Amino acid sequence: MNKPLDPYDFFIQSEDKKSHILFSFKDVELERYKSINYLVYIKDDQFAGQVEIWIEHEELHNFMEGLLKAENSEVKMIHLKAMSDEEFEMTFIDQKMGHYEIAYSITKRRYSRAGLIETILKGSFGYDSEFLNLLKERLKGINKLLS
Repeated sequence: MNKPLDPYDFFIQSEDKKSHILFSFKDVELERYKSINYLVYIKDDQFAGQVEIWIEHEELHNFMEGLLKAENSEVKMIHLKAMSDEEFEMTFIDQKMGHYEIAYSITKRRYSRAGLIETILKGSFGYDSEFLNLLKERLKGINKLLS
């Protein structure tokens, strides 16, 4: 999967192209609390997982602003989190010279007879920064949708 399917999807791929995070647009809330709904699919080499999340407008806007400032080396870490605690978290960590490490964590909770079952996928990979400008453009479009 090399290209997002929808104008509001975005895709983050590793330098070795073995890992990626795909944000697949599902819904948007503009009336009560501006936010956007994604199905986040993570493939990290041999591991994979997905979770459906909501991200508030301000969180997405701050993430985009962090990426824009990162080019000027003003920001060392850029975070993106879901509205529900621990459900999804991603951090761009500046590794100098245009290279980033992407650290991520997704948590899926479900109940069974035995009680709460929590599944966590956590990891990191080197980011292919050649796609940084495309990511910024996608985020600008998403930000306009929410504004």
